[in-house]
Amino acid sequence: MTKKSKYYVRKDGLHESIRTINGKRVAFRGKTDREVDRKILEYKEQLERGRTVKEVCDEWQRSREPEIGESTRKTYATMAAHLLNAMGDRPVKDIKPIDLERLLLHMKEKGFRGGTIGMVQTICIQIFRWAVIHGDIDISPAAEIRIPRGTERKKRGSLTAEQIQTVTNYRGEGWLLGLMLLYTGCRRGELLALRYEDIDRKAGTITIRRKVNYAYRPPRIEEQTKTAAGMRTIPLLSPVRNALPKGRLGLIFHGEDGAPLGARAVDRIWQDFLEGTGLKGPEGQKVTPHWMRHTFATICYDADVDVKSTANFLGHANEQITVGIYTHLTKTREQRSAEKLAAYIDKEAAAE
Repeated sequence: MTKKSKYYVRKDGLHESIRTINGKRVAFRGKTDREVDRKILEYKEQLERGRTVKEVCDEWQRSREPEIGESTRKTYATMAAHLLNAMGDRPVKDIKPIDLERLLLHMKEKGFRGGTIGMVQTICIQIFRWAVIHGDIDISPAAEIRIPRGTERKKRGSLTAEQIQTVTNYRGEGWLLGLMLLYTGCRRGELLALRYEDIDRKAGTITIRRKVNYAYRPPRIEEQTKTAAGMRTIPLLSPVRNALPKGRLGLIFHGEDGAPLGARAVDRIWQDFLEGTGLKGPEGQKVTPHWMRHTFATICYDADVDVKSTANFLGHANEQITVGIYTHLTKTREQRSAEKLAAYIDKEAAAE
């Protein structure tokens, strides 16, 4: 290359200047020296401005991809979109806690439920924590944000003792799906990927090692290797042990071709199960497969199983999720006890 002042003309005709900025050597190229100067100025201005929320968010999402499945990736992207639509082009260092509080409040006013708002809150915390770790900011504006008061929260559905007995005794359409969801605490995708080979009758255990991912068509079976919590061993409880036939191989739930059941087929089986058992929630609320998972957590609570063990059985990556369920159950029991006590006192007072 021919040297020209602090610029160079490359063999391809482009002008180039290499500058050391913040200890980093950066090459700038353009058709003229003036274009190179413009790019240097823009680069310095961008450094002074800092990375945008979108740039940090994109980097955070890429860092998570090796550890999560496709369905989780899509969920993260959907939740992050709320943040990006509101302030994606703004520099991270300009974001204040009040900006994030307003985002969550806006979502509440738009009618989003507490679960969705809570997920956006979690995403914000993780993205801005990433910004702190990588030097974009010193303090996270998301550290102290809270879900707006009065946000409607979706109540965790759980079966009553009578409904649990109904599921245990039922042998009509869809019975095995409902029974195993109840007495394993598995997520739907985990149960539908379960094979007879995962059942160890001698040890009295079930090994959860795969899941069916319905983000693809046709659905795929994926190994649960991306999170330590996903790979786990749970107890083989007697209702499941007695229900499963011996000497079988392959998927417990499958289509005629032996492949995993499609989403529509699963929905039909579940609907048949609901109609056969007559299960309904309060005020006719529809019972979902996740009700079985929450009911399993309730059974563990009633059996005085410790939080850590229950978290392991459920595959919760964060033990605080299980703590939240146990805390909710404790408050519910305390409320019922208080109501019983008040009713007893009123009855005694009326008899005097």
